[in-house]
Amino acid sequence: MANIAGRVGAVLKRSSARHAGLVVGVRLQAESAYWHRGRLPDGPRSIVEIGSITKVFTTTLLADLAREGLVALEDPVQRHLPERLRMPTRGREITLLDLATHHSGLPRLPKGLLVTAYTRDRRNPYAKLDRARLESAVGATKPRREPGRRFVYSNYGMGLLGHVLALRAGTTYERLVRARICEPLGLDDTWIDTPAAERPRVATGHTRRGRETSHWNLAALAGAGGLRSTAADLLTFLSLHGDGSSSTLTAAARETRRRRADLDAIGVGLVVHPGNPCPYASRVLPVYVHLNGRAVWL
Repeated sequence: MANIAGRVGAVLKRSSARHAGLVVGVRLQAESAYWHRGRLPDGPRSIVEIGSITKVFTTTLLADLAREGLVALEDPVQRHLPERLRMPTRGREITLLDLATHHSGLPRLPKGLLVTAYTRDRRNPYAKLDRARLESAVGATKPRREPGRRFVYSNYGMGLLGHVLALRAGTTYERLVRARICEPLGLDDTWIDTPAAERPRVATGHTRRGRETSHWNLAALAGAGGLRSTAADLLTFLSLHGDGSSSTLTAAARETRRRRADLDAIGVGLVVHPGNPCPYASRVLPVYVHLNGRAVWL
């Protein structure tokens, strides 16, 4: 861990001038350590928006529900939507696997959100996309290409996946995450709506210029990036992908790492890029950094 401390120190020194607050958590075998710097309400225990790391939670849910037989990866999304909703098709129906691997052909954002996201709602672009608006978007947002042909990153697709899984389980996305992942792993600080008693620990977001800014509410697309968490919780979640993991979710985590498509030289699993040095990799140094109120993995 002493060698790691030097590398983390370099990250903190290099980044502190550009970011309001930083938290770095490292787990090496059974030992964990944390470092922090900057404007944080509770040091390394601060709660931050984890952004697209939420997507790994969503695909872990998919793998876990598939393991139980509640869904299948090849199920058409349409099968798990209310009968009144009809998804447009292009070539063939979009499957849950297509959503989980960013091969659905759907655009990055649902129809009607792009303009407002960059204009009047830019400080909180997803907040108005409640369930009713999402259901309207389902029928109005057409695939731009046939499913399965090309990797195209889609927050809409991943948010829709989280929504559909919650519908299948008869609950909300947050309750599904809490029941299936957080409670079994003991992730006490991972929520969409942080409990009132813990809200003073939630880090304030900042713009690139260091000015305070509001938090994001992803509403019905929460499965794409709506969770908040801590360094400790994320390292525990990451440990699912370790060789010694014995959680009931180990099998689901293993499924997320199976190579299912290719992106140039990079393999694509269920949102995870197995064995490659990228933000969702399971075999790289698990460094968690809080940047301006949000979290990334290095």
